[in-house]
Amino acid sequence: MKRLFSAFLSVVLVAALLVGCTNGADSAANANAANEKWDRETDFLIVGYGLAGEAAALEASDIDPNANILVLEKMPENLAGGNSIASGQTFIVPSEDGVEGFKEYIRNCNEPNPIPEEYLDFMAKAFADQIKWVQGTMNNAGYEVGYVGGGPLRWGSLVVEFAEFPGAGFEGTSAHCRKANSGTFENGGVWHGFDEAVKLRKNIEVAYSTPALDLIQDPVTKEVKGVLARDPDGKEIRIKASKGVLLACGGFENNLEMQRNYHGMDEVYTAGTPGNTGDGIKMLSKAGAKMWHMNNQTQSGGFWLGIKTDDYDSTFMRNMTFKSGSWIEVACDNNRFYNESKDYHRQHMKYKEFDRYTDLKHEKALPVHLIFDEKLRTTDSVASQWLSWPITTEGYQWSADNSAEIEKGWIVKADTIEELAEKIDRDPAELKATIDRYNQMCDEGVDKDFGRDPATMEKIDTAPYYAVKLVPTLVATTGGAERNTNSQVLDWDGNPIPNLYEAGELGSYVSNLYQNGVFLSEAIASGRAAAQHAFGGVSSVTSVVNADGEEPAAPAAVKDGTYEVPYKNDHGEVKLSVTIKDGKFTAIEVVEGKDALFMDDEQFKTFVDSILAADSSEVDAVAGATLDCQGISHAINEVTHK
Repeated sequence: MKRLFSAFLSVVLVAALLVGCTNGADSAANANAANEKWDRETDFLIVGYGLAGEAAALEASDIDPNANILVLEKMPENLAGGNSIASGQTFIVPSEDGVEGFKEYIRNCNEPNPIPEEYLDFMAKAFADQIKWVQGTMNNAGYEVGYVGGGPLRWGSLVVEFAEFPGAGFEGTSAHCRKANSGTFENGGVWHGFDEAVKLRKNIEVAYSTPALDLIQDPVTKEVKGVLARDPDGKEIRIKASKGVLLACGGFENNLEMQRNYHGMDEVYTAGTPGNTGDGIKMLSKAGAKMWHMNNQTQSGGFWLGIKTDDYDSTFMRNMTFKSGSWIEVACDNNRFYNESKDYHRQHMKYKEFDRYTDLKHEKALPVHLIFDEKLRTTDSVASQWLSWPITTEGYQWSADNSAEIEKGWIVKADTIEELAEKIDRDPAELKATIDRYNQMCDEGVDKDFGRDPATMEKIDTAPYYAVKLVPTLVATTGGAERNTNSQVLDWDGNPIPNLYEAGELGSYVSNLYQNGVFLSEAIASGRAAAQHAFGGVSSVTSVVNADGEEPAAPAAVKDGTYEVPYKNDHGEVKLSVTIKDGKFTAIEVVEGKDALFMDDEQFKTFVDSILAADSSEVDAVAGATLDCQGISHAINEVTHK
């Protein structure tokens, strides 16, 4: 009898344990399909309202105007936009003839971590084909697509970052979105244009201040049924998505724990949205996704040089070029540690070491300070005036002479180098010795330590003296789940997880070096691909016309020839002769008004050589000749946009 009772009790206990396990599995984040309870339902659920989320919502709306499309955005409306709104606003477009070259170039950028060839095929074809859809979408929203430097699109107007790679000569253009007929660059223009288009669609709802907390997934079939989210009132809600869930919620730039685990970073910040804290990484990992690109050979978007303040979660960007050369950067040992004036930003902050590109040294040299004198303080803002989240999204304007930031205490000021060193917790004698050596090399006209261009060097000898701390700053990460060309998330066996999609920066195809314009183009392409697969169709732009009733124009080739264009400055008018052959700049000369130029012959030659080498007028100004360089660039743009 005791044995029978004991056996009965064991059965009861096992049953109780099974019930307990079932109840545990039937949590809000992992619902049993037989016991679903939903607070609301939608057709297509998008997590994240950056460019990828916008493109997916618009594509879904194009395919099915009657579909219900819901976008969950973690940030409040005034801080929405993801990294898309804080980026450089370029999306890259290879021409039809440039597709194969583009594939070869990107294949080389991705080494030594190649992606499947079919993914490269998808990228190249989608990037080339989607321009007409983008143009039509923008035209309907009161925006236009043009060259990022101003004027209409033209082939050959992009700067390739790794020009020595095979395929780097592919035909393409750098595109930008801005208000119609404005003709000028617009901060956040690409995201704003798509946002205006979304506002015109009655079947798209954007729920701000509503973060996704977890995926709701069938524990047996692994099908993703919906999302657990938190509404603006703090209530957890379960949202069902009949056609699928798209994760377009960015990377993990603003998650220091993940940065330390995946990249070994001691200290790092973001210049983009503070909302990118790896939410998608957590959800994808729990869903059984195959993760990739979590730690590429480089941080693909690069470690940029940021200025972090207590007033903002994201950093400001250090200005990329300065009119004055009276500045250096010093590492933790109070010494200079690299050629700090080189234009690393043209290769997303990479430099060559052992014949391969790698990230800058700042993360290993912390703390790092920018040291400068009164000459630089009065001639240039030390922070970029157009990049980074505090400027593009939160509306801060860094003062042109840095006076406001000195008053705020963001920039440290002192009457002597020794006093400055003490204020920033550095050895006064060592810092003074570093400054003295730099000044001596300025007198000698050669940087014996790191080969800095003497044209960018000027003695740090005019008090007061200043210091601002520089920190590694990310513009994006590329880690996430591997996704196929339909933007379906793959599991570790290479099979799609049913009803789960991924787009944009999260799980990007970029697996090493990043070419400017790829992230935004990929956001558009991957977002649209997810919508197309979820809805089983492809949108058409054949009925989309611009305000004049015409179809959007394709990028044009620049006609060969020699053009004369005027440029005016305070001294008078200068006439330039610009020669184009085979669609490329071959010669730029002054034919009239040379005496009106502020710049000397050597500065003019240096600037022209840069334009010819890059085949673009969008190159850095020559130190000491910024105004003339800007005027010449504007005049040349008039030629290329005729």
